[in-house]
Amino acid sequence: MNKQSVIILTTTILLLMVAFTAVMCNSGNDEKVYRIGLSQCADDTQWRKQMTRRLRANAVQEGNIELIVTNADNSSSKQVRDIDSLSSIGIDLLLVSPNDVDSITDAIRRIHNKGIPVIEIDRQTSDSTSFSCFIGANNIHIGIEAAKLADNMCPKVVDFVELYGQKTASATIERSRGFNEAIQYRQFTNKKFNKVHELYCNFSATEGYVKMKNLLETDTNFNLVYSHNDDMAIGASRAIREKGIKHKIFIIGIDAVPSEEGGILAVYNREMDATILYPNGSDEAIETAMKILKGQPYERNIQLATLPIDTNNAFGLYKQLNSSKELDEKLLKQDANVKSMVSRISTQNNIILLIIIMLAGAFILISVIFRLYANNKKQNTILCEQTAEILAQKEELESQSVYLSQINEALRRSKENTLGSIRYAQTIQTAMLPTTSDLDKVFKSFVIYLPKDIVSGDFYYFHYIKYDEREVDFVSVIDCTGHGVPGAFMSLIGINLLDQIIKQQFIHSPAEILDELNRNVRKMLRQEETDNDDGMEAIFCKVEKWSDGRRRLTYEGAKFPVHRYNSQSGEIETYKTSRKGIGGKFRNRESAVTFTDKTIDLNIGDRLYMTSDGIGDQNNYERKRYTIKRLLDAIKDSVKMDIDQQKNHILNDLNNFKGDCDQRDDITVLGVEIV
Repeated sequence: MNKQSVIILTTTILLLMVAFTAVMCNSGNDEKVYRIGLSQCADDTQWRKQMTRRLRANAVQEGNIELIVTNADNSSSKQVRDIDSLSSIGIDLLLVSPNDVDSITDAIRRIHNKGIPVIEIDRQTSDSTSFSCFIGANNIHIGIEAAKLADNMCPKVVDFVELYGQKTASATIERSRGFNEAIQYRQFTNKKFNKVHELYCNFSATEGYVKMKNLLETDTNFNLVYSHNDDMAIGASRAIREKGIKHKIFIIGIDAVPSEEGGILAVYNREMDATILYPNGSDEAIETAMKILKGQPYERNIQLATLPIDTNNAFGLYKQLNSSKELDEKLLKQDANVKSMVSRISTQNNIILLIIIMLAGAFILISVIFRLYANNKKQNTILCEQTAEILAQKEELESQSVYLSQINEALRRSKENTLGSIRYAQTIQTAMLPTTSDLDKVFKSFVIYLPKDIVSGDFYYFHYIKYDEREVDFVSVIDCTGHGVPGAFMSLIGINLLDQIIKQQFIHSPAEILDELNRNVRKMLRQEETDNDDGMEAIFCKVEKWSDGRRRLTYEGAKFPVHRYNSQSGEIETYKTSRKGIGGKFRNRESAVTFTDKTIDLNIGDRLYMTSDGIGDQNNYERKRYTIKRLLDAIKDSVKMDIDQQKNHILNDLNNFKGDCDQRDDITVLGVEIV
């Protein structure tokens, strides 16, 4: 190797070392970042807005937390969806303030069973084994403190109106219980209390105003309003002040948020007479979350301290707590600026790294060119003699190259157009299939749907009808002749025909449905006149559910059986069906086999399984078939699991068996649990 080559090679190695060092500097200082989900039940009160802001600020101060916030808008069903969504994106820990005591329990239990720690803040669900820690103030004690304040402020006889929050929220239940037990048993009060009205205002200032205004139209003979939060108390105070009778009615709230619209300033401005500090637990939540994530000891139940607030201490506390709010807002703004700056620096570093890599590539290219030039110079004489021949060959090669390029481009466009059409067909086919949410309206269910070639010759069907005392659910798995595009065409024909038969012709017997499907397939494909022999194999089930708890299955099939897990006996039972197929020019012409309905009674908790033959025919490297027997064994092994976990068990068993072997046919397995 000559001197110039050595210099170029050395320079290239140095540049690559610099690039490697830059990459290591970018990646070596990375600290573990924890993804923490926050499921808020609502964000419509000053107290909840303060809680969310404080949690964000504490996460920023911690430095290695990505906080993902959802808001359920006082909807338990939305909060369940929020929690499931947070679980699916892979969080390390869940912070949750439940919308009510019972509805959220199952969702929290699911995420806890996945090994994700759960911290409940402010409100507690009914299953204490499904969360790692509860953080909140003692709402019963807060109710007692409110009773003490009322006892000190009011005259000898207290006629009061109680403003309730959300009916099923633990805070509503416990704040009412603490206050009413205190005045009933007079452990903490001396005066006589009479509850004259109770209003449910959903923790809302607007509802507090409207319902108090309506009450004042008919009754003003009370001297105390006890509100379960400041927002309702402030709304009620506005209605009372508009009526001009604030001087004779005392108002007590709970929360003491240090904002311009919050309870502390309302007390200072004499819109209310007192409130009780209800800490949001955000500091303790982030601190406990980090202890759990780092495997450190932590307290499982953290009770937060409270404080009564009246006109004597309201302004001082407002100044103190509001300064903390301003610091939080400043911190969050600085964090946004820092993230923007880090993003710009990262982009700049990537550009520098790219330039270094390009320079290294350029030096390598220069080295190659230099060596080629030296070799070409030595062989110049030989090349001159061969120039004519090379030029002739070059012209021929260029001509062939252009021709091949044109062919390749044509093939590429053809392939892209074909794949684009097939993917669009997949979108259409998928849109015509039932969704998981459709099935989940009437069953617990799973679907394993694996087309062999993007679109599928398999399809599954679902429809339900609701009567006064009875519900009828139709569910089916059908395998059409072929797979890929031809099979998909057949599946679209099958879906449309089933819709016509069930929804327009009102045929609801499985046997009659299959007879009508057979007749229409043969008619549409003109099988009496042409050589077309396409058809279908199917299993069709009708499940009837009465309001008194009775459940009944009526079924029939075209070569496919239905499998039932009997929850009473614990056994897997297989019910065979007709040997007759759907459609086909020759297969049914002289057949004496007919479709006949079969009926059995079901139990709540039974499961039905329907499948095409694709899963049974799948082979492994030893050319052995998976078989329906192995599928039933996998079902039996996992029948005690939740039905979505059972789906994963079956898929794992199939994939372990199949390995890297190609899929032979479309695969469909449908499982439903009777509820």
